[in-house]
Amino acid sequence: MHGGALKDIEHKLEDLIEPIADEAGLSLVSVDVERRGRKLVVTVCLDREGGIDVDTCAEISEEISRHLDVEDMISESYHLEVESPGLQRVLRKPREYRCFTGREVEIVLRQAFEGRQKIKGTLKHADDEGIAVVIDGEEISFPYQALKKTSLYFESPW
Repeated sequence: MHGGALKDIEHKLEDLIEPIADEAGLSLVSVDVERRGRKLVVTVCLDREGGIDVDTCAEISEEISRHLDVEDMISESYHLEVESPGLQRVLRKPREYRCFTGREVEIVLRQAFEGRQKIKGTLKHADDEGIAVVIDGEEISFPYQALKKTSLYFESPW
């Protein structure tokens, strides 16, 4: 299976998993399908206000597995990993950015903007073209191509 086919599976899985997550009161952040050796690894990232514990990950993982077996979407052996975004979550896809609007983010730009290559701000908006971030009260838009790395930002409590 080539990259394009993996992307197709990702989209199909998103459509399948989203209602399962919704029902459990969770939001689907991302589905990544990648090949590791002979196996396909499906990583599903879910979140909710206050985070997700290990038990919830295990329960939803079983639920997703059952649906995958019934739908028979993946014709080869695969490994399913369900995770919750870590504190230093790196955002990659438009869907992930949309999931975290309103959150503080730290962005590393490919080229310096107003003399800075690293900026912190609040993620205001995300669509398929790029994002808008509020920095010091000013809303600034960046296309995805301009972003080298974007991660959720948390103030350390100490």
